[in-house]
Amino acid sequence: MTKLFEDSSRSETGPLVGDGDTAWTKLLAPDTPSPVMVKTVTDGKPPKDVTVSIDPESGKPIVTTAEADNAGTNGRRRESIIGTFHRQLRMSLKAVSETPGPLTRYRQTRFSSRRIRKRVIFKQGDCNVVQGNVAKRRRRYLQDIFTTLVDIQWRWTLVVFALSFILSWLGFGTIWYLISYSHGDVTAYQRGVDDNYKPCVTYIYGFTSAFLFSLETQHTIGYGNRYVTEECPEAVFILALQSITGVFIQAFMVGIVFAKLSRPKKRAQTLLFSRNAVVCHRDGVPCLMFRVGDMRKSHIIEAHVTAQIIRRKITKEGEIMPFYQQNMEVSCDGGDDRLMFIWPTIVVHKIDKESPLYNLSAQDMLRERFEIVVMLEGVVESTGMTTQARSSYLPSEILWGHRFESVVTFKRDTGEYEVDYTTFNNTYEVDTPLCSARQLAAVKKELCKQAGAELTDDSECGGAAEEQRPVDDSGSGSAAELCREGEKDAC
Repeated sequence: MTKLFEDSSRSETGPLVGDGDTAWTKLLAPDTPSPVMVKTVTDGKPPKDVTVSIDPESGKPIVTTAEADNAGTNGRRRESIIGTFHRQLRMSLKAVSETPGPLTRYRQTRFSSRRIRKRVIFKQGDCNVVQGNVAKRRRRYLQDIFTTLVDIQWRWTLVVFALSFILSWLGFGTIWYLISYSHGDVTAYQRGVDDNYKPCVTYIYGFTSAFLFSLETQHTIGYGNRYVTEECPEAVFILALQSITGVFIQAFMVGIVFAKLSRPKKRAQTLLFSRNAVVCHRDGVPCLMFRVGDMRKSHIIEAHVTAQIIRRKITKEGEIMPFYQQNMEVSCDGGDDRLMFIWPTIVVHKIDKESPLYNLSAQDMLRERFEIVVMLEGVVESTGMTTQARSSYLPSEILWGHRFESVVTFKRDTGEYEVDYTTFNNTYEVDTPLCSARQLAAVKKELCKQAGAELTDDSECGGAAEEQRPVDDSGSGSAAELCREGEKDAC
C-alpha cells in the first residue's frame, strides 16, 4: 500500500500539469483507511482539501472538495489531480494485488477484476475463457449450424433471417425469369400477343415481375394476375420446389427465433449471489458462507448449489497444475446441497479436514491466490428448462469474522413474509478466531485432553468430563479466546 501511494505521488511529468506550485501534501499512510485526502497549495489563494475515494460499483475515483465553488482554473486543476491519481492507481494496482488494504476490497467489476486478478468466472457469471487455435473451427461450426445460429448475437440472427428469405426470392425469381425468357414469353409480351398465345407464366414482362411472382408463390399470396400454366413442365416442377423450400425456411427460422427467446440463459440474470463470502463459526464449526437469492415469483425447481476452488497445486511427482479444480462440499441449513428456494438462502461450506481451506488462517487468506466458483442449477418453473447461474469469490472478497444480516421479516399488517433485498449484501462483524481451522482443532483437542475427554466430530469435548469443563467459543481459556488473543503456541 505504501508503494502504491508513493507511485501515485510522482507524476511522469513532475508536478501536476498546469501548476508548478501544486504538490501532493498528504498521502494515505498504510494505517489510514480510504478515502485519500489530497491538499492543493497555491500562492495567493486559500488551500482546498480534495477527497479522493473509490466508487465500489465502477472502480473510478470520486472527488469531493471542501469549497462549493470550484470552477475555472481550480476546476481544471482538480481534473489534473484526478487524472494523475487514476493513471498511477491503475499502474500500481497490479503490483499490490496481493497486499491487504481498503483498495483491494471494493466490488470488482469486469474491468477492475482484470486489473487485480484475471479471474476465471466474472461476478455476473461470464466465463473468462477464449478458445484459440481450434483446427477447422468454421467447418465444425457449420456442421452444427442450428446451435451456431442460436448462440450468436441477435443482430446476426436477424441478418441471417432476412438474407434467407431475400436470397430465396431472388434465386427463384431468376429461375422464373429464365424459364419465361427461354420460352419466349418476355419478348412475346414486348411485341404484343394475341389471345391464343399460352405462356409458361402469365404476365411476366421482365425480372421485376418474375421476382414478384417468386415472392407471391413462396408465401402463397396469390394476387391472381400471375399464375403457372400447363404449357411448361419445368415451371410446374419449380413451383412445387419453391413451395417446399419456403415452408422449410420458415420452419427453420421460426425454430431458431423461438429457441433464442426461450433460452433459460437470461433466467440466470434474476438469480443473485452475495457480493462477498464470509467466514465465521456456526454451531462451533468454522464455515465459509455466501448467500443466493431469486428475485422472481416463479420458483426454481430442484435447485441445488455446487462449489469448486481453483488454485495452483504441485503433485507428489512434481507436476505443476496451475488450475487445479477441487470440489467443496456445501449444504443449506443443515441439509444437503438442495434448496427450498422460496427466499434468499445462505449456503454453508464447513471448513473441516476435507476442506481445502482447512489450513488457511485469516492472514493466509489474504496471501493465497485462488478462486471459489459457485454454481446454482435448477429447472425453470415456467418453461421446464434447466438454467445455471454462476459467480466466483476471490480471497479479497471473503470477509473473515463477518455474518450475513437477515433479509426476511414478517409483516403483521398483511400477514406476509417480506424479503428486503437492500440488505442482501449486508454483513456485521462477529468474534471469530483468526487462526486456521486446523490450528483451532489442535487447541481444542489439547484442552479436551487436559480435561480427560475426547474431541467429538462437533468439535466439542465428549464424555463425562464435558460437564466439568465445557469448551466453547466464548468462555475463559477457550480455543477461540486463545486464538483471538494471539497466542503463538496455540495458533
